[in-house]
Amino acid sequence: MIKKLGIFLVISITLSSCATLLNRKRTILKISSDTESKIVFNKDTIFTNQKQSTIRPLRSKKTIKISVLKDSLKQDFYLKPKLSSILWLNAYTFGSGMLIDLQSNKRFTYKHNLHFVTDSISQKIVISHKKVALLPKNKFFLFTTPLLTFDFFSIPILSLGLEYFIKDNLSLSAAYGVQVRAINYKQPNVLYLKDKATTYRLEAKWYNGINLSKNAHLNEYIALEFREIRSQYNDHINYSERNNSNRNNYIIDDFVTIKRVAVLNLKYGILVPLGNRFYFDFYSGFGIRIKRFDYLNLEYNKTIHQIYDEDDLFPSFPLRGIKDYLKKTLLNYSLGFKFGIKL
Repeated sequence: MIKKLGIFLVISITLSSCATLLNRKRTILKISSDTESKIVFNKDTIFTNQKQSTIRPLRSKKTIKISVLKDSLKQDFYLKPKLSSILWLNAYTFGSGMLIDLQSNKRFTYKHNLHFVTDSISQKIVISHKKVALLPKNKFFLFTTPLLTFDFFSIPILSLGLEYFIKDNLSLSAAYGVQVRAINYKQPNVLYLKDKATTYRLEAKWYNGINLSKNAHLNEYIALEFREIRSQYNDHINYSERNNSNRNNYIIDDFVTIKRVAVLNLKYGILVPLGNRFYFDFYSGFGIRIKRFDYLNLEYNKTIHQIYDEDDLFPSFPLRGIKDYLKKTLLNYSLGFKFGIKL
């Protein structure tokens, strides 16, 4: 028994050592410079400019040396190792995988993006984080939000949007979406409305005025987003008179819910290129969500009626929020991505 338990623990720790399993022996460093330059690393010489070049040093606890030659200038840079972010994924196993990761060089990495420029005052080569990325005026992006199409927990919506740059690094965008899957109710003597939903989004973005990534080539932005979702759907509840002890004598109440949700978000995002034309737009943000409900043909009155299953372990309707007749304001957190093409 003890032997089997020991084998199980060894296998569990081995399979949960994230850095050892997921990281390769070599890491990737992307290097660029403001003018034509030579990069010397491990006796290899690489020519680079504003377009990024790649070197692949071995992961190690040792400091690596990179020499940069520009015109008549030469500068040596020493990069100290740091722990890979993947190492912290061991938290999901309460740190057990670190017993292996801490014995492996795969736990190390180095600064991933280096942009070298010549300082005009000191006349020395330095590492700069100043953005060289530019999204020019009059450029168009066409995008969609794939996750909305498969939102089975809410409303699956097919969306399409257009982003236009009114100035360099400053854009306005608009998107529209419609529901792609509807539930059709059929029952004699009951009139149902069409199950449908639409949404639209207006957003203003300011690119490359923020640099949380410390990457001169990455397009980052902050944005102010307004979004509204309008939907209508059919539902029903079973209820009885509060003074009626016969729970089998209940009323089936069919009605329609018209719902309107307004969302205002302050967002941070990054554009991750896929080749020269396609990209992913990853974003997160905080804001507020205001909900409004309107119930049509609802005869239930909480003062004289009780929902048929309100004392059951899993009540069906109260989860919909029948008590929220008026608007309801909530804090909102957004996390997602958009897929787009640069026109």
